[in-house]
Order: sequence, then structure tokens, then C-alpha cells
Amino acid sequence: MRAVLLSASLLLLIASPYLPGGYDPLALPLSTLAQIFGGVGLLAVVTSVPLLLWPRNRFWRAAQAAALAVTALAVSAAAVAESGPLLGLGALALWTAVLARRPSPVYFVVLPLVALAGQAVLSRPLTAYARDTAVAHAAEMIAAVERSHDDQGVYPDALDAVWPDYHPGVRGVARYSYAKGGDSYNLAFELPRFFFDAFGTREFVVYNPADRHLMPSHASWVLLWPDARIRNQQGWYASRDAGPPHWRSFLFD
Repeated sequence: MRAVLLSASLLLLIASPYLPGGYDPLALPLSTLAQIFGGVGLLAVVTSVPLLLWPRNRFWRAAQAAALAVTALAVSAAAVAESGPLLGLGALALWTAVLARRPSPVYFVVLPLVALAGQAVLSRPLTAYARDTAVAHAAEMIAAVERSHDDQGVYPDALDAVWPDYHPGVRGVARYSYAKGGDSYNLAFELPRFFFDAFGTREFVVYNPADRHLMPSHASWVLLWPDARIRNQQGWYASRDAGPPHWRSFLFD
């Protein structure tokens, strides 16, 4: 029963950035750590299975200890990279506390496999759900921008403010960004990605009512280059429709 509860908690942690709700800055880092645990934890699976058959075998106990150490260091290093040393130390402390209790090898067989299988099953539907949710929540902001245009004859120059007022409604999406471009504008958000889904890829979803989407890699390009060059060399490696009209996704590596 405990393994089932831990498995459910692990899957919930992985899914957290893609679920509806207010923005949680820890949702994506913690999900990423759980996903990395599933990948690197395969070492623990390989060395723990024999201990289910020969629990006192010294070779496999040493091999498991080495695999768990590698997994702990990998997850802790990823925590530092994701959110800084505090999360890294927290991950290492939690891992140390878990190992101090000498849990059954069953946990180190079941949990990494659940985390890895969960990613394979949940990646596409959860990513699509988060994208669709944030796109749908943007309708209120888009309507407000269009009303402003109707009233004043031009689109707002910027929408930077202390309180953004318009929220994506996804736990792993921080905010919408807005940038005026000529007689149109780009409204964008960054979509959370699964760690092993096109490793290293970042996805930005952009709305432009005139279908002149612009999402360059570097702010300096906007300052130094003419508009035509920026549009011809934005830096993304793939672009595709993001569902409703005037929405596109841009993938960066």
C-alpha cells in the first residue's frame, strides 16, 4: 500500500506544472527532479532486482549502494541547476533521510519505473492540456487589448505592471508577455516541457492577430537588427500551429 501511495504522489509531482491553478515557482523544478529520478533511477532498478531474490548478497548490496549514490548526486545536482543550492541541499537531505531508514529494494524497483512510465504516458496529453488551458485563459486579455485598440485607435505600447491581472491558469506557466509590433502585437507564454521530451527544448506559444508572429532568441537582436533580418533569423528550430487561429508554437534548443 505504501508503494502505491508513493507512486501516486510521484505521478502527481510530475504532473503538477501542467495542472490548473495559480503559478507555483516550485512546480516545474520539483517535477523535473522527479523525472530525472525516473531516468537515472534505472541504475537503482538494475541493482535492486537481484536483491529481491538474494537479499544478503554483498555484491548486489554494494552495487545498489553505488547506484543510489549516483542517483542522489544526479538529482541533487539537477536541483541546484533548476533552483539553486538551497533546493539541492534539500534534495540531498531528503535522500539521506530516506536511505537512513533502509527501505526495501521494492521501492527502488517500483518508483523509478513508475516515474519513467508516467512520463511516457503523460507527456503528450498533459503538455497539450496545459497549452490549451493557457491559450483559453488568454482570451480575456486579448479581448481587453482589442477593446483598447477600438477605443484609442492603437494597440498599447506595453502592459508591464506590478499586478499583471491576466493569468494563464496553469501552475507551471508564470505569466503572459506582451509586445507591440507595428500595427499588431505578440502575446506569448512559455510552456513547461517534460525533461526527456526533445531534451533541452523550450517552447513558446505566441498569439498575433495579423499572423506576423515574432519570437527571437535574443533581446539584443531586437535592438541591433532591422525587422526583416529578425524575422528571417529568429533562432527557433521548429514552428507549428498551436490550435486556435493566430496561435503558433516556437521550439528553441
